[in-house]
Amino acid sequence: MAFTIALAGKGGTGKTTTAALIVRALRELGAKTVLAVDADPNACLHESLGVEVERSVG
Repeated sequence: MAFTIALAGKGGTGKTTTAALIVRALRELGAKTVLAVDADPNACLHESLGVEVERSVG
């Protein structure tokens, strides 16, 4: 079953932290594939997840 979760709001409200926690929870609950898109011009979701960016759409 596929679904979409979107987070939006003002800067400094914890969107990246919340997104990282959701991604980690989904993986721990057994999700095989999770696509996390950080559309912020100052993208840092990868750092919160502890992964290295190999390539970018931008």
